[in-house]
Amino acid sequence: MSQSSIRIDSTYFLTIFRQLAAIGQGSSQTGYMRVAWSEAEREAHRWFRQTAEALGLTVFQDQAGNSFADFVPPGVSDTLPRLALGSHLDSVPHGGTFDGGYGVAAALAAAKALIVESRALRRPFRIAAFTDEEGPRFGTGLLGSKAVAGLLDMDHVRVAQDRDGVALREAMAHYGFDLDALPQAERLKESFLGYLELHIEQGPRLERQGLGVAAVTDITGIRQVAVRFTGKTNHAGTTPKEERQNALRAAAETIMQFSAYVDGTDQLTANPGRIDVHPNATNVVPGFCRLDWDIRSPDATRLDEAVEALSNMAERAGASFGVAVSVETFHDVVPCPMHEPWVESIERAASRLNLASTRLVSWAGHDAGVLGRVMPAAMIFIPSQNGISHAPEEFSSDQAMLDGVRVLAETAYGLLTEEA
Repeated sequence: MSQSSIRIDSTYFLTIFRQLAAIGQGSSQTGYMRVAWSEAEREAHRWFRQTAEALGLTVFQDQAGNSFADFVPPGVSDTLPRLALGSHLDSVPHGGTFDGGYGVAAALAAAKALIVESRALRRPFRIAAFTDEEGPRFGTGLLGSKAVAGLLDMDHVRVAQDRDGVALREAMAHYGFDLDALPQAERLKESFLGYLELHIEQGPRLERQGLGVAAVTDITGIRQVAVRFTGKTNHAGTTPKEERQNALRAAAETIMQFSAYVDGTDQLTANPGRIDVHPNATNVVPGFCRLDWDIRSPDATRLDEAVEALSNMAERAGASFGVAVSVETFHDVVPCPMHEPWVESIERAASRLNLASTRLVSWAGHDAGVLGRVMPAAMIFIPSQNGISHAPEEFSSDQAMLDGVRVLAETAYGLLTEEA
């Protein structure tokens, strides 16, 4: 077995990771607030610029607010496409510090190691820090990578606003970005050779198997579906039971029926994560209810079947309670297989580093799942303690993080030393 020639500066990685972790940090109870187009998220992009420039990288931003840092090895043509390594800098509200930020800090640490070996490299590389991957503020998840891939729904983006009524257009303009220029970010796509992303697993599988890393084979598709039930608001005491058109009861019946369907179907998950009831008063029969589902599968056909099943079950529940039903898909992410030759490269890198690895499907959405639709892409996972993510308790050990950085750098080195 050949040995790795790449050496990671562990002190450097842990230092810059903790610098980034301090941005947007709250208490152990409140977690991180680095949502897209907030001051904390933009501060993280300023940190990225300073850190990358200190390594001698050429830093720039695109029209979507993504940050990039390029390195062209000595004697290599600047016109060659770049292998990109990176992740995202935004967080969910009250989230953890490892989701996204770890991958960006890891990519910078890998860059430092690759620069030392630059005379062996035959291709340029790029470090990427994407914006608005999470999407909870404006409902525009994966905005940064979608802009680069040319997959933005501009009709949706133009009307997006947060719960305080702040429009995405306004939030971007505050930091000097023009929403109408977002499609221009696609011009950068041709300068990518492909994309490698290192990320925490956000689940318990690696930890339970006692494994250090995983090569991701597929990134799940996601359908977020709003089911609206419209009945009749009336008095909770005086309305005869047989005449009630209770929208909430129809929603509850749908939750029970569709959850049973999902539990009995392989390669499918679904979560009834949000419910809005009107008028939401104890002594009033609810006349309206909106129920939002998050449905996931790496199989596009299974997603189609699930949405159809949900629609049919909601219609039947509505008919049982005299309630009208409408179903709308408001967020659609296509399943994406990872680039198999690069999946194998990750496995070989882990083997050279004497790290036990496996293959996993990602049940979370990632920028790699967007970019993988238009270029080669691959992902590496490291263990998440107790499988917790999107919460202040999110954690991965220093050793687990460093193992991931080594696999990332080793994989990148192999791809960058291939004949261009």
